[in-house]
Amino acid sequence: MVSKVAAIERSSLFIPLADDYAGAAVRQIGYEARCTPYWAHSLQWCFACLLPEALLDSWRLSIGIQRRGQVTA
Repeated sequence: MVSKVAAIERSSLFIPLADDYAGAAVRQIGYEARCTPYWAHSLQWCFACLLPEALLDSWRLSIGIQRRGQVTA
């Protein structure tokens, strides 16, 4: 079951299908404290770590607000 906020209509480079992501996540269990199992997400995280924490938090918040607006609208 997927929430309306997390539901996707189609996959893309940075948005995998649920089955692909779940399989990658299961394969990563027990390896590291932070889990970014999908290769494209690992790439994103690599670049995100270079940003100041405040900027990264602001970006995450804006994405969450945008998605929430799409669900309630």
